[in-house]
Amino acid sequence: MTPLKLSRSQQLYVFITVLVVLPLVVGFAYQQELYALYLIHLCGPELQREFGFTAGDVKVMNEGGEPREEFGITAVVPGGLLARAGFKAGDIPTGYKHGFANGFYQDLVWVRKGQPMVITVVASEDYLKGSAAWREISLQPGAGH
Repeated sequence: MTPLKLSRSQQLYVFITVLVVLPLVVGFAYQQELYALYLIHLCGPELQREFGFTAGDVKVMNEGGEPREEFGITAVVPGGLLARAGFKAGDIPTGYKHGFANGFYQDLVWVRKGQPMVITVVASEDYLKGSAAWREISLQPGAGH
């Protein structure tokens, strides 16, 4: 079997396709997923420091009485922006269509950019009550951060 030999122009074509075109196509195809990863893993820790909270898995009970974990607020810094707004440890942001963590972080990014936001949460102990237990918390831009 003879090795494949490519001309210079063919090598350039392969190089451009593999290192430029293919990543762009993948980026466009998975744009929402990549942005969610960016928000959660790169922006998340900074937003947690800035707004005074810690996020992670919060235990809730499902309808069968089995415990499971949901994204939520695991701790709030006393006097921090989220604490002053009314968030509590164990609150679970809810009502997001495309993921609770990335939707919540996106709302915080909007607040940082000057847009007031109303965030809907449910306390972990009230999770099974559904939307009847949801409460709305208003975050105002520039409120101490």
